[in-house]
Amino acid sequence: MKSELICGNSLDEIKNIQSNQFDLIILDPDYQDWAKICDTDFFSEVFRTLKTTGNVLCFTKQPFDQQLRNHVDTWFRREFIWSFTNGGAWVSNRMPLVSYQKIYWLTKTKDFYINVRTGIDYPETTKSFKRSKKQFGGWAAEGRQFEKSDQGTWVRDHYHFNKPHTGAVPSKPFELMRILLNCFTPENGYVFDPFFGSGVTGDVAQKIGRNILGIEINPERFDSVVRNTKCKRGK
Repeated sequence: MKSELICGNSLDEIKNIQSNQFDLIILDPDYQDWAKICDTDFFSEVFRTLKTTGNVLCFTKQPFDQQLRNHVDTWFRREFIWSFTNGGAWVSNRMPLVSYQKIYWLTKTKDFYINVRTGIDYPETTKSFKRSKKQFGGWAAEGRQFEKSDQGTWVRDHYHFNKPHTGAVPSKPFELMRILLNCFTPENGYVFDPFFGSGVTGDVAQKIGRNILGIEINPERFDSVVRNTKCKRGK
């Protein structure tokens, strides 16, 4: 598998990347930077480098989410929620504690790739059953039979994972990223993370058999990731 990391500013470096090659692009910058990013041509470059069947996942939270949501409306498909109980952030002294983040799912076309099975085992209490009959006014339909899939549970629009406490750089939960990469990239797919940070995307990609290209602006963090992982220095 290919694992490469480039040291530089993603807003500049993305312009040097070939078109139509990524299956999934993870966008997880400092959230206060979304306003600045939306004022550039960055998303045009993102979709230039994305395959026709590719997906983009943008992480954000209040109060930085609204401008981003308006900016990506052309490509917007669904919203996922990642909630947690350990920690949060006050957005002001007049607002509540925020204990969830949003993930905007964007696609280039309607011909996008998705594997709706997460690979996560069902709870032991899950049993096969037939759903109840549905009836609305004069319309009625028999309930469908539910059977557990050998490919695991269906992907959901809400996941609850507490924040990891390891490392100097905040990171996303490994299992959350594993679900996302598993469902939104094919086997041997190519993932691009231009805000590499802690490197959890690269770690997940390597463990589940995906190729990864990352960009990290901090030279010390870049050297640390290259030194401690299988990522090679990209050109």
